[in-house]
Amino acid sequence: MGTSPILIVYGSSYGQTAKIARRIAERLQGRQLEVELVDARSAGPTLSPDDYAGVVVGSSLIVRGVQPAVRQFIKRNVATLNRGFSAYFQVSASAGSVDRSGREAAVKVLDGFLEQSGWTPKLKASIAGAVNYTQYGFLLRWYMKRASSRHGGATDTSRDHEYTDWVQVDRFANDVAERVAILKLGARDGGGGKESDTSHSQSGRIAEYSVLGARTG
Repeated sequence: MGTSPILIVYGSSYGQTAKIARRIAERLQGRQLEVELVDARSAGPTLSPDDYAGVVVGSSLIVRGVQPAVRQFIKRNVATLNRGFSAYFQVSASAGSVDRSGREAAVKVLDGFLEQSGWTPKLKASIAGAVNYTQYGFLLRWYMKRASSRHGGATDTSRDHEYTDWVQVDRFANDVAERVAILKLGARDGGGGKESDTSHSQSGRIAEYSVLGARTG
């Protein structure tokens, strides 16, 4: 991967994941980093992680799991993503459940997807999204109200309900910025851009940002 912009690729159905992706981009730009924000649906086969200092990928969960366009982007580029710096965030209603089991289920889906794809991002986060009742069709609105009621969530279908923990999002973005800074410093000093063992992910362990003890929405 190069040393120019950071690529953020996202897949969103109702806009919350796109909103989170934009927030991450703004935080990175605030750290004087150049960012390219791309909707996965418009990311053709010529879009290569090799051209970027790092790649952040985000997806909302839908009935069939991760957004198809995001899944395809990762499948096409998994070798390159594993070679350089990459990070992943997954957005779901379950991540903001008042029930610990619901939040843990969201993390399990995230880990299962990464294992299946063969991708090992340096950072990963399970982030709460929103329940957008006003954007749903009748059946989905009924299903989401039923699911929300079962898990202690909002059931007022006359409006949308945002549960995203923006402090968590900012923390994730800040750590992305720090990792990229380490890589750029290493490249400048002739270290090949590799992260040092003293970085946040000690001994190469993946840093996680799943807030399991509090409602993240």
